[in-house]
Amino acid sequence: MGLSAQYHSATTPEAKEAVVDQLKALAANTSAPGAHLAAAQVFLDAGLNKDALQYVHGAATMEHMLLILQIYLRIDRLDLAQQQLRQLKQADEDAVLTQLGAIYCSMATGSSGAADALHGVNTLLEQYGASPLLSNLMACALMLKGSYAEAEARLQECLQEFPEQIIPDTLINMIVCSQHQQKPTQQYVARMKSTYPLHSFCAGVDRVQAAFDREVGKYKV
Repeated sequence: MGLSAQYHSATTPEAKEAVVDQLKALAANTSAPGAHLAAAQVFLDAGLNKDALQYVHGAATMEHMLLILQIYLRIDRLDLAQQQLRQLKQADEDAVLTQLGAIYCSMATGSSGAADALHGVNTLLEQYGASPLLSNLMACALMLKGSYAEAEARLQECLQEFPEQIIPDTLINMIVCSQHQQKPTQQYVARMKSTYPLHSFCAGVDRVQAAFDREVGKYKV
């Protein structure tokens, strides 16, 4: 959908908000499942979890069910996400979307689900080869396991293999790996801010930095 592309290419918060408003109007005036799915994906990216769920709740396609699962995980309802996973398995247990849903749910359980998540990612890698998404899922599963050096190596491979497809997840996960190994993070933070200045991660970093600076100011002599 064109509006979805406009949202992701917008260069100001105001432009993103304008696209969200257009999508809300479009979604409210159409019954097309594809339009609802595309709108919900943007709403989820914008942090509008309630709006996202409104337009995909009760839909029967596997794409909709996986997005509902992701929304439930976003709002910390693992129980409801696992219900969605059961529906995905009933629809097609071997489908890629079902396997992704299982990986997401395994990782949401914490370190206890790391082994299952790793197995799931390895299965998809064997079937379809490497991609930025799968490389990042692998890195996240390794981090849950506590294998930060191995996760960092996987992310470095991703940066080298897909230099034209560097997604925010790769840079954010590199920051996490570096922090846990007490390595410098400045280069990845700077790259994230320059490449994806409107990403919610960058907004969070700015808020924390501003709060820190305010506290420092209180103790200046």
